Amino acid sequence: MNVYSAALIALSLYLTAASAQNQLRAAIVTGEVHNAPSREIEFRHEPLLAPGPSQHYIALDEQNRFALLLNIPKGILVTGHYEDEHSIPFFVEPGDSLHAVVTFAEVAEADSAAVVESDSLHSAVSSYSLTFNGRGADNNHFLAEFWPQHHAFESDYALYALEPEAFARQVEQWRQDEFALLAEGREKYALSPGFIDYMTTFFNYKWADKTVSYPEFSFENGRRTRRISPDGSHRREVPPNYYDFLQEIPLIDEKAIGVGEYRRFLVNTLALEAKSDGMPRLSDRYKLSGLGLSESVRTRLDSMHDANRKPRLSQMIDLSGLGLSESSQAQLDSMYEDPKEIRASEKAAWLGLELSPAALAELDAYENHSTFIRDTTKVDTTGGKLTFHLPEEKNKEWYEYVNNRPLSARVDMASLELSPTIQTQLDSMFQNRKPLKLSQRIDLAALGLSPASQARLDSIFAGPSFPVLMGFSERYDLAKQKLQGRVLYWFLAGELRIGIKWGCEAYVDARWQSFEESNPFPEYTEVLQAEMNKTLVLQPGQPAPDFTLNDPDGQPVSLSQFKGKVVLMDFWASWCGPCIGDLGDLRKIKERMAGQPMVFLNVSLDANEGAWKRAIAKHQIQGVHVRSDGQVTQAYNVFDIPRYYLVDPQGLIVEDRLRVFDVDKVVAKIEENL
Repeated sequence: MNVYSAALIALSLYLTAASAQNQLRAAIVTGEVHNAPSREIEFRHEPLLAPGPSQHYIALDEQNRFALLLNIPKGILVTGHYEDEHSIPFFVEPGDSLHAVVTFAEVAEADSAAVVESDSLHSAVSSYSLTFNGRGADNNHFLAEFWPQHHAFESDYALYALEPEAFARQVEQWRQDEFALLAEGREKYALSPGFIDYMTTFFNYKWADKTVSYPEFSFENGRRTRRISPDGSHRREVPPNYYDFLQEIPLIDEKAIGVGEYRRFLVNTLALEAKSDGMPRLSDRYKLSGLGLSESVRTRLDSMHDANRKPRLSQMIDLSGLGLSESSQAQLDSMYEDPKEIRASEKAAWLGLELSPAALAELDAYENHSTFIRDTTKVDTTGGKLTFHLPEEKNKEWYEYVNNRPLSARVDMASLELSPTIQTQLDSMFQNRKPLKLSQRIDLAALGLSPASQARLDSIFAGPSFPVLMGFSERYDLAKQKLQGRVLYWFLAGELRIGIKWGCEAYVDARWQSFEESNPFPEYTEVLQAEMNKTLVLQPGQPAPDFTLNDPDGQPVSLSQFKGKVVLMDFWASWCGPCIGDLGDLRKIKERMAGQPMVFLNVSLDANEGAWKRAIAKHQIQGVHVRSDGQVTQAYNVFDIPRYYLVDPQGLIVEDRLRVFDVDKVVAKIEENL
């Protein structure tokens, strides 16, 4: 029995039972696809009873049909995605039995390649037509007519080039145009009250989210770019009354749960107020739950660590043995705390840009500069702003250079009148400094901790830290102050769910017990527990989930066929800048492991087969290549890329978040398991 027939039978049985109890809570979308771009559709929606989003991967049957069964308490928007290039909207309510016919235009190969190279690869509304019948058809007729305008709004990034007043007027005009379309739709179609309510919420929170997040972005070089600076100083200036619109829309709106725009609005509105310095808390980087610390002690520990995050120079190297006066030592500490700025001309020279002395001096005249990741290395001064364009790999090399500069390049020793011998000795001592223990940075005894607890903290601090989501801690804490009821716990659960997916175990660990004890909505706890259970099967020592995918020649490749060898799995994509940036480190690892019994298995998330093959050739990526489907990425909980797994010869996971930039450690880890 195929998926389509099975879903229809399941629906019939469910509706029969539910009708007897007058509790119709199921909805089904069936459909057929003509000129299907692929055999698999990914359906996404923001769930109502769980901290979303939810994803369902469904394969077309032999007659290009699909069926999706959903149990829902009220209407939701579901989008079907083909290869991430095609977004197809559906709206379903409890009891709906919607049938859709999707017809894609046939695209020539040359046109397809052109689309792949465009900047709008992942959000394009492709050329297709939709027809509907069954219960809920009228709602979806309107939605199909509206969707191209919604996409035009979403992709009109040039709006961010406008000044604040002009941007606010334009976004408000978009909202009014959408409501006008809805009014026309109510005359043309028999729209359900639930659909009208949903679209009203959708329009209002999309407008509010766009407006509140506007200062976060700029429009440069034909692209929308997020301004990066977690302390809030990066936001563009807006008039004092710009945020008055927030008084028009509720922050707490339980009816809006299930509308993705509402969650984004909350995230950006809370981030606006929850300013931070962007530096992760100690308790979000290291799991401290086993130490039995009270919440107040952990808060004090975080505060003390924040105040001593950057150790003084005199803590890292022994200045007393150099014969320096106390004032000279204090001055060195002060200069190290406020190091010399790296001039733009120094960066240009390091990049090998051939510029005249006059041109280099002109670069230094700019107050600041920014960096964009591009394919080529160059300097851009368009619009009176200095921007360096450089590839991801080159950008990583630059930060390595900055972090490894000698002390004499960080501080101006000339003012201290030190001898060349002393300066050389200082550089050598600084280069060979050892990492400080936590107890050397802060006074752990002041927290009333026993020597054993202090030693355990030192041991934890010396070990690897967990990934951190910048700004999440501050946003989480502020949500507890600003939100309440179901909205509060739905939002907090969503934040924790993201932390689980990104592997931020310390962040989740610091909040899980408190959330579990106070949350009055058990469905949220159940979803989070299920997410944590999924991560447990991917922990080191667990069997790596087997799969079979096709290589570029269409031949099947299974993970299990590499038993007896170490496997480094690289989840990547041609459009992923950081993935391409890691290729240099991966080449070094491959060179050092040449001739060893190991396999580099490259699992691409590319939706477009042509883009995948071109990237392999362009970047000369070695190893075994396969292209993933949604089920494999879900099985490995791949929420972000690049993502690396190391698997031993027995097929057991060794590392689930390998950091390839540390080539020596990766090679050592591989050699341990050969």
